[in-house]
Amino acid sequence: MRKYNKFLWIMVGVLVVVMIVQFVLTTNRKPPYQQLSYQAEYVFSYATPVVINDSVKLYYANSSDLQKAIDEFNKLSPQDKFKSYQQMFQNLSNSTKLSFIPISYDSTATIINPNTLQFNEHSVVDGIVTAKGSEYVVSMGKVGMKLDSGSVVTLKFPDGSKIISVSPTPTTFNNSMLTWNGPMDLSFPEVVYTK
Repeated sequence: MRKYNKFLWIMVGVLVVVMIVQFVLTTNRKPPYQQLSYQAEYVFSYATPVVINDSVKLYYANSSDLQKAIDEFNKLSPQDKFKSYQQMFQNLSNSTKLSFIPISYDSTATIINPNTLQFNEHSVVDGIVTAKGSEYVVSMGKVGMKLDSGSVVTLKFPDGSKIISVSPTPTTFNNSMLTWNGPMDLSFPEVVYTK
C-alpha cells in the first residue's frame, strides 16, 4: 500500500495547482474543497516526449475560499509554476531512479460558478516513455494514484500503433486508447507499444 502513498498528487490531481492551493489555504488538515472530477490524458507518439493534459473541478462550500484559491493562483508567475513542476518531477526521479524532464508547462484556472473552480494543465515531459529498438516502453516506476469517482486516466497512442502489453488492465481499450475509470487504486500503467 506504500506505493499508493508515494507521490500521490504527482500524477493525480492537478499537479502544481492543487498542491499550491492546498498549502496556502489549509491551516487545518482538511482542504476547503471537494474534488468533483479529474481527467488526465497522456498523448504518446513515436518519440520520447509525452503530452499531458489534466483537468480538475473543485467544489468549495465557501465561495470566499474559492476566491482565495484563485487569488493565490493568479499571484504565481508562469516561471514559478514551471519551477514547482520541475521540482516535483525531480523528486519523482530521485524516488524512482528514473529520469523525468519537464519540457514545458502551462496552467489556467476558471471559475465555473460561485462554488466551482476548474484547473487545467498542459505539459510536455520527457522520460515517461523510452525507445527500445522498435518498441516504446511506458513506465513511471512504482507510482500509485488513487482515482476517486469521476476520475479518468487516458493513455492515447498513435493511430495504427500496436499495443504489445499493458498492466494493469484498463477499464476500456478502444483502438489506440486505454482508459482507467475511478474509483480505484491504480499503479501508473506500464505499456509496451510499437508501430
